[in-house]
Amino acid sequence: MIQPLARIIRVFAAAGTLFLFFNCFGRRAKAEGPPDIHTVAANRLSVEQWNENNRKDFMDLGILMKGEIPGYLFTNLKIHDILIENMEIMEENLDNVERLQQDMNSIMESLQESDGDSLQSLMDGETSYEQEIGSILSDIRVAQAEYEKGKKGLRQGLKMDRRRIIFIRDQTHSWKKEFHHLRYERAGLQQAVERFNGSLNEAIFTDNHSKKEILELSSKLEKYRNELGQIELFIAESERIAWEETGTWVCIRPMLTFQEGELRRGVPLVCEQKYEQGLRDYKRILRDMSIELDSI
Repeated sequence: MIQPLARIIRVFAAAGTLFLFFNCFGRRAKAEGPPDIHTVAANRLSVEQWNENNRKDFMDLGILMKGEIPGYLFTNLKIHDILIENMEIMEENLDNVERLQQDMNSIMESLQESDGDSLQSLMDGETSYEQEIGSILSDIRVAQAEYEKGKKGLRQGLKMDRRRIIFIRDQTHSWKKEFHHLRYERAGLQQAVERFNGSLNEAIFTDNHSKKEILELSSKLEKYRNELGQIELFIAESERIAWEETGTWVCIRPMLTFQEGELRRGVPLVCEQKYEQGLRDYKRILRDMSIELDSI
């Protein structure tokens, strides 16, 4: 009874995916195409990079799940089926992106071999290269979104067992996004820093009572600048650092651990701890810099 039930679940999941595929991929609506060859080249490069990165992720994920899924067959059938279903969704849509990428490459090769043709030229008397490429890019975005849903499903399934799955690229990308906003805050202090530098230059060539205070503040600001630079360097290199720590692009960590007779938060990765500390320090330094500069 267990095996037929699992198959039924997968059949319905596959049917839903096929419905989406024929509605989004088979419809071939005339989506807005790229305006020029340079945009097409940028899109092709982006898709190629996405496919390459996620192929590596899925390879490591497959190795990981090979050791995880069989155990849930006997301990928690619901989690077992959730993991299988979402692994299949991810694999199918990864294949869809690769197939569509090949279609787009074929169209571009055909365009390049046709003397005098442009993106606006008709391929079959009805559809232009621009429209066909636009439709393919639209289909690729749909497949990528479905792939991400599969990842979300894996997270939800493992969360039922108080475990979390970490996709290293996703994790470090979110860190970089957070610090991108903080760097804007740092840039917002630049005008005050420039005013201070003017005061510093005056103090160096004059002998007044504020010279000592300004030089001390200059030393503090230099210390702040170095500390911020070190944190930003860690964030910029975080993907490599996290991969070197784990040795894989995907890993699983316990959300909770049993220590000294009580449940506690699971031990994070070293790079996660460094990120959290760096985030706190970065915000504190920006706040201290703002206070110091306002005192001038």
